[in-house]
Parts: sequence; C-alpha cells; structure tokens
Amino acid sequence: MTSTDPRLPRVAFVTHSAAQSGAELFIARVAAVARHASPVVVLGEHGPLEQLLAEAGTETVVVPLGDAARERSAASGLRAAPAAMRTTVRTTTALRRVLRDRRIDVVTTHSAKAHVYGAIAARLAGIPSVAHVHDVARGAHLSPVNGFVLRTALGRLPTHRVANSTMTRESLGRAGRSAAVIGCPAALPEVPPVTDGPLVYGMFGRLAPWKGQDLAIRAFAAAAAAGLPDDARLRIVGGALFDPDVRYADELRRLVADLGVEARIEFTGHVTDVAGQLADCHAVVHASRRPEPFGQVVVEAMAAGRALVAADAGGPADLLEHDRTGLLVDPQDTGTLAAALVRLADGPTRRRLADAAQDAAVPYRPEHIVARLEAEYLRPLRR
Repeated sequence: MTSTDPRLPRVAFVTHSAAQSGAELFIARVAAVARHASPVVVLGEHGPLEQLLAEAGTETVVVPLGDAARERSAASGLRAAPAAMRTTVRTTTALRRVLRDRRIDVVTTHSAKAHVYGAIAARLAGIPSVAHVHDVARGAHLSPVNGFVLRTALGRLPTHRVANSTMTRESLGRAGRSAAVIGCPAALPEVPPVTDGPLVYGMFGRLAPWKGQDLAIRAFAAAAAAGLPDDARLRIVGGALFDPDVRYADELRRLVADLGVEARIEFTGHVTDVAGQLADCHAVVHASRRPEPFGQVVVEAMAAGRALVAADAGGPADLLEHDRTGLLVDPQDTGTLAAALVRLADGPTRRRLADAAQDAAVPYRPEHIVARLEAEYLRPLRR
C-alpha cells in the first residue's frame, strides 16, 4: 500500500501514457513501495495503468493531453507542431492547477512529453521538478525537431535529473553531468528455481521491430540446425501495443512459418504474470536492435537466477559482465547470437552464469533502488 502519511512530502509522478509499458510500470512499482514520500501519479490519458495503480492504492489523477500532442510521435516533424503546441498549453494550464490543488511538493517527469509539459507546469506552479529520463535523448528514434526540443527542455527546465543508465545520462550532453544514474528495481515476485524438462528460451517484451524478436527467431532457427536439443523451444512473451506493432507481429508469424520452426516457437501474447512465464524458462534472450536505455527484462531475469544472452550495448552492457554473469553479443549478427544459444544449452555453463547473475542483481532489489530514488526525488527540497 502506498504511503499516505500527511507529514511526508507529496511527489507527483507525471507521464503522458497510461499503457502498461516500461516507464509506466516503473512508476507503478516505485509508487507502491515508496516510504519517504507520498506519491500522486498524474496520467495524460485514461488506460490500463489506472487499474494497476488503483489496486495498489496509489492516488491517481488524469489530466488529459490533447489528441494532437498525445498522438505526436517521436519521429514527427514540424507539420504537426502547431496543433500539438496548442493542446500542450491547455494541458499545462490544467496540470498547474492540479499540482497546486493537490499541494504537490516535487514533480517528477517520466516520459518525453511529460519532460516538457510537466516541467513547465511545475515552473508555473512554483514547484521544483526532477526529470527521470528513461530513454536516450538523441538518436534515430527522434526527429531532429523533437530531439532538439527534448534536450533543450531537459537542459533548462528541471531542478534535478536522474538517468536510468550511463548511456541515457550521456545522451543528455552537458545537462547530464550532474544527473544521478540509478537503475530500475527488479520488482517481480520471487521466481522458483528452473525445473527439469525441455530447454526453454524466453524472450520478453512488447512486440516491436526495435526489440528484435525477428533476430531471435532467426538465431534460434540457426541454433536448432546447429545442434540444439530436438525438444528445445523459444517462447516469445509479449503483445503488440500499437498498430505498427500488430503488423510486425504478423510478420513474425510468417517468418516462423518460412523458417519451418512453427512447432518450436510459441507466442504467448500479452501476459500479466511475467514471473510465472519466467519460471518456465531456462534462459532468457535479449536482442534489441536499438541500444536499450536500461533493460528491465535483463535485471529481472538476473534476479530470478536465469542465464542470459543480451545485446552488448546500452543498459544490458552495464548490467552484465560477459561470460561471468551473462553472454553479451551483437544481436545483428545472428550467427553469434545462435552460437550463444547453443552455449546456453549446456547445463553447467547455464547454471554458472545464472548463479553469478543472481548475485549481481542484489543491488537492484526494490528496497535498495527505491530508497535511492526517493533521495534523488526529494533532493530539491533539501537545497
């Protein structure tokens, strides 16, 4: 149950999305176990996250972000900017009133859009803000215009900054020099030891091209041809959240058929019991094309004592030490990824990596991470 002690500082967690995806699930997990602050989650839309927050007893309010701003993607250019600006101004004004009415002491922002309108609303309300940056602030996933706006906002608006990895902090440029780097909590329930039976590789995450499920499928097919046990399986855990992802999901199923591995690859769709799925897996595959800012799936698999093969970039490269706590590979090289899958078929190798990974995940237990996060969120109040 979220703390509601009136003597505690009230901290607003602002995000434009109510989808149950990375940063939003992070907010729900942190808010649910906060002990030194009283959280209020402010969403830019109604959606599935509301129920999750309600079940945890977390105070939640929706300040709708207008359609033009909410639907403006990271790759949008100048044409959509005027309409997005108008709706953002209205949302910022409404959010300013909510922050004052709810007697918020500190605003924390958790999405690209929220880093702009949430921080401006905090400024207008005379409240300090902390930008918790969950994604890199430069790269091909951002249009030049959106990237410039985001980096400018992150450089000038917040009182303090937190980044989820070294790569994320470095993407902020000069503004990142004083940012605290704190990873995400491994917040799954305890996962039992892996059972005997057919070897199961699990790949967890939203179905999206940049997540690289197609790369994992190709690598698994190559590994199967190179000598994986006949009963080895690849389980793709996750669903398609957005329209382009639905098309990608269809492409994945066609790819499986083309490679002739329909009997060995399973698609679960979206699941809520990630721990239950992880319990059935002997090893976990991570193959993101774009460097992962942190890698929540990676740290959760580590905490669960599962062997990992992961992309050697971004957050996973910070989390894992190659051939000690996991295997780091270039996921674009399906031959190398396939060879790693074959290595993980060896029981002693798999257990050695899994045991070391579990030990390395101890600092990411929720009680350690959330205490550090609360200290950074409340830092502006100590100045």
